[in-house]
Amino acid sequence: MAAAILGELLAGAGLYVLLDRKVFRPAERWREMISAPGGGPLPTEAGALTPLAAAVAERYGRALSELDGGIREREERLRQVELLRRDLEETKAHLEAKIQDLHTIYEVSTAIAGTLDTEELFRILPERVMRTLGLNDFCILLYDPDTRKLFCRTCTGLLPEHNTKDFQVSPGEGVSGKVFESGEPVYIPDVRAASEFLYYGGKRMDVRSFMCVPLMSKGKVIGVLNVNHSEPNAFDAESLATMRVLASYLAIAIENADLFHFVKTLAEKDSLTLLYNHGAFHEKLHIELERAARYGRSLAVIMLDLDCFKEINDTYGHILGDRILLMTAGVLCAHLRKSDIAARYGGDEFAVILPETDLAAASTIASRIAAGISDVLMDTDRGERITFTASIGYAACSPESKDRENILNLADRLMYESKRRGRGGVLGEQL
Repeated sequence: MAAAILGELLAGAGLYVLLDRKVFRPAERWREMISAPGGGPLPTEAGALTPLAAAVAERYGRALSELDGGIREREERLRQVELLRRDLEETKAHLEAKIQDLHTIYEVSTAIAGTLDTEELFRILPERVMRTLGLNDFCILLYDPDTRKLFCRTCTGLLPEHNTKDFQVSPGEGVSGKVFESGEPVYIPDVRAASEFLYYGGKRMDVRSFMCVPLMSKGKVIGVLNVNHSEPNAFDAESLATMRVLASYLAIAIENADLFHFVKTLAEKDSLTLLYNHGAFHEKLHIELERAARYGRSLAVIMLDLDCFKEINDTYGHILGDRILLMTAGVLCAHLRKSDIAARYGGDEFAVILPETDLAAASTIASRIAAGISDVLMDTDRGERITFTASIGYAACSPESKDRENILNLADRLMYESKRRGRGGVLGEQL
């Protein structure tokens, strides 16, 4: 009995030693290996448990591979999201820039469209238009049909002021002339690579980047807009697009201002003689009186009335009367200076403003006008040749004259007094 128990104990001890060497110790080493830091594939050597360890390692490898694939997929999605986010930010920035450009164009177009005066239009261009767009070096060339050349109408940062009017370009000459002829804009990133660029007649060697856009209205090119920069590659395609929009506004505004000036001029002129009419004369007299008072200068006014004009009309007809009025206007223009202002005051009465003119000078001018009118010979349809005269009154005021507002009344009264004394008389008086 004891032997049997001892045998069982020995068998149990041997089994324990066997299990410890073949199972427990390899399993413990396998556990320590998979628990060790550093990652990597699971070990497959685990003694008697090697098949199980291999199955676990294979399962772990598949799980790890699936996890790596999931991570890479998520990383790719995150990358795409980041790219999309950057694209959205760039699109947002681009749209904000576009909105700002549109707002700027709106402000510019409002400023341009807000005036119908040509001088005012070109006065506001540098500050309210070009500077708003960040362009401080530009030139507008307009075509003059009389000279058949493009001339500098306004500029900033270009030529000295006294040289701007001297700068002219023929159609087809240089970049500006070619753009005027073709009607197509041109952008030159670096003018040193463009042999046709003329550097504004050699007076602007500092220009490197250059844009030239045609000023086109109703399908007709009336000039060009040039934009310059001292650095190469200073502009881009969007800058050129903005300039094209601006150029279209400018062309329309220039034509509208010119048309308004033409209509306004017609409204101020007498339709027969093309001298100023009654209303325009009084406006200009008010301006000249204020100017004379402000600068302390003399001023004279002449009033003249054709003698026996009604009898001439009744005898020879209104067509001859109109010719006499035209000839009188011609005599006035021939004996007046550019600064003098002549008007058909009404009917057969004419009036003249003589800025910076004293009584003696006014007397000389009035006498020459009277003599010039009396020297005119008119052929009638009856085969006769007639002459006509005018009675003239003139008045002058000095800088010290206190009653200068009555200068026209005095000249008018002297004209009638001259007519009362006889045909072709001239009377004058200091106010």
